[in-house]
Amino acid sequence: MDLKLGTESENKLLGRKEISFKMSHKGKTPTVEEAKEQICKKLNLSPDLTVVVNINPIYGSTESEILVHTYSTKEAMNVEKKHLAARVAKKAAKGAKAAEAAPA
Repeated sequence: MDLKLGTESENKLLGRKEISFKMSHKGKTPTVEEAKEQICKKLNLSPDLTVVVNINPIYGSTESEILVHTYSTKEAMNVEKKHLAARVAKKAAKGAKAAEAAPA
């Protein structure tokens, strides 16, 4: 997967950055988690403070447009849509549970 940074704007009122990307991929469209992982690696962002808002595949192409919101604090994430914020919290809890189980 190859990421190309599109636009980046800072929304100071909501305490977040809104970043768009174009991602080229082979085969199927990447999942939200795969896209988030690649974006967080590339821009050195915290996965707990990053939300993938949508992934729009470009028809007839192997590219997708991705919109991401990244927040400065956990409290600032309260403005995010509830289902998107719940998805981030669910994945974080699952990761913490796996980390606890690994050493045993």
